[in-house]
Amino acid sequence: MPDARARLLLLRAYLMEHTDERHSVTAREIIAHLELSAFCADRRAVYADIELLRESGLDIRVKRRRANEYYLHTRVFERTELRLLADMIRASRVLSREHSEAMIVRLASIVSRHDAAWLRRQRGAASPHKPDHERAFHNASQVLLALEHGSKFSFVYCQFTARKALSTRRGGETYIVNPCLLVYAEDHYYLIADHPFGDGIAHYRLDQMEEVRALEAPAAPADISFDAAAYARSVFSMASAELRWVHLSFDRQLLGAMLDRFGADVPVGRMDEDTLALFAPVCVSPPFFGWVFQFGGRVRILAPEDVREQMLLMLEASRAPERGR
Repeated sequence: MPDARARLLLLRAYLMEHTDERHSVTAREIIAHLELSAFCADRRAVYADIELLRESGLDIRVKRRRANEYYLHTRVFERTELRLLADMIRASRVLSREHSEAMIVRLASIVSRHDAAWLRRQRGAASPHKPDHERAFHNASQVLLALEHGSKFSFVYCQFTARKALSTRRGGETYIVNPCLLVYAEDHYYLIADHPFGDGIAHYRLDQMEEVRALEAPAAPADISFDAAAYARSVFSMASAELRWVHLSFDRQLLGAMLDRFGADVPVGRMDEDTLALFAPVCVSPPFFGWVFQFGGRVRILAPEDVREQMLLMLEASRAPERGR
């Protein structure tokens, strides 16, 4: 005859699969389920097993009715969290369509059968640009390995040709870098790394890497002054750009947008009744100027002067008539 430990595990699995806040079961239903698996149990045994499961950390609650009903209340993820995770997985340009759906199936396996069915019905918008390969996904595993072991990282970097095919850069030269961090930006994963004999701090897109390898050689010690979070806030594009301290003025109504962009700890000063100003590190690039332009003159670059000049030159270039006409 099956022992009490096996019965306890069966009851745990039953509650996890069949119950949640909206679906509960009575002691009679639990007994009937146990009997289908050749377990003999009465109400006292069921109550005792439920108490043991509670003591082990399972959040089993009761609805006080004529026949009390039991359900598992706390889950790893709430329903809203499940939906958000599933939408992010479907929207990912790193995972193939097949891999995305397989991950959602695994995600559904940790909730009740009712929430699993609900999750399968919630067909959020999938990315129209799903990859037919998983180069970025597989390369990420090697990047994470190098970061975990504090080792150097090597790869051959590629670029897209006019025929939309990857072609190696620098004649297929092997890049050997000190990895700093892995970031998700502009719908792609990028490795931010220090190239000691080349570009300094540079960004490399994972799906444009080939022959990736975490090396045994230790990476150079990280610069203690490098603040990953601050650096990520300074970047407006993954294209290479010079990091500069920029002085910006802006309408008071835009304070929320500035804090969203530069972080809540950015120093903000008052220029007059309607205008505020801040200093922030910015990777100066055309996307940064585009970000400034979107506010229609309500954000202005005060300094440095050469950054102001770059913005003006960019504006003039956009207004100039096309050559040859």
